Amino acid sequence: MYILRLLIAVALLALSACATVSTEVVELSPAQKYPPKSPTQVQVLLQKPDRPYVEIAMLESRGESEAAMLNDAREKAAQLGADAVLRTQTLTEFHPPMTVYDPWYDPFFWGYPYRMYPPFYPYGWGSYRVVGGYNTYVLKAVAIKYRDNTSAGQ
Repeated sequence: MYILRLLIAVALLALSACATVSTEVVELSPAQKYPPKSPTQVQVLLQKPDRPYVEIAMLESRGESEAAMLNDAREKAAQLGADAVLRTQTLTEFHPPMTVYDPWYDPFFWGYPYRMYPPFYPYGWGSYRVVGGYNTYVLKAVAIKYRDNTSAGQ
């Protein structure tokens, strides 16, 4: 039973690693540092807030879902000490299908005795296969810090 649970945990961990999100951060004022926060304290905004704020970093995330990209951007903004992440733009990039050489299906790859009978040859059109296209998404956001109105008036 322990081995079965361990195998299930390893399989889930391997599947969760398939959907990766990468976020690049550009600090607008590297000299200005804020204490880090918990990611649950950082808001995700879809439009500009009414409160005055300062932009502290630009974030660009690439991944396969907008929710995962927003969560990763929120984590990076929390490390910078931001109060919110303001989504500015979401783009879709299409990666077209491409033809790749696969020597496993090439009858000449196996040498003279196997030229006529490769071990597994399901594709009748040869040793080239088409790998299908896919979409990736790009999220552009800004990490912001709210200005404190009470200290500005004193």
